Amino acid sequence: MSSRAARNSHGPTTLSITIARLAATISHSHYPNGDRAALKRWSPGQPIPLAFYRLWLRYLNEDLPPESQADTWMLIAWGLALSGGDAHKPEQPLGKALAEAQFAEGRLERLLSSPDALRGELFMAMVRFLAAKQVPFDWTTAAEYLLTRDSDARDRLHRRIARGYYRHLSMLTSTRE
Repeated sequence: MSSRAARNSHGPTTLSITIARLAATISHSHYPNGDRAALKRWSPGQPIPLAFYRLWLRYLNEDLPPESQADTWMLIAWGLALSGGDAHKPEQPLGKALAEAQFAEGRLERLLSSPDALRGELFMAMVRFLAAKQVPFDWTTAAEYLLTRDSDARDRLHRRIARGYYRHLSMLTSTRE
């Protein structure tokens, strides 16, 4: 799904609504701990666990994502499960969260310039880093990072993440001096 296709000028995007529902469901106290653990244990290359299908079909009551995007959505579900209850904070831009967490500039450069074959791996490293520091962020941007295929849209997304990172990093630096 491209971010342009999901945009609605009159309110939240379809993608942002889906991410909010996923985050709320996975973090809800009534969501089965066994399913949450199965999502956390998954790693790329492994079969998608039944917990993922149950999440979409039973708890979200939605059709499954397209087969071509199943692994990507599983990666998003993995990250939300790993990050914990308050991981999704729509008002916290990803770039700003990375700056707050002191994510290294070199790591950001690798993340934003990575070829498709490495995006998932670098995404997982970023999620682990932010989860360890308990820094929440807007998971819609994270989903866009994984789902956007159009090179122009991807460039705009990378600029938005970098802008948030460097603007916030400069504010952090000036307050420390």
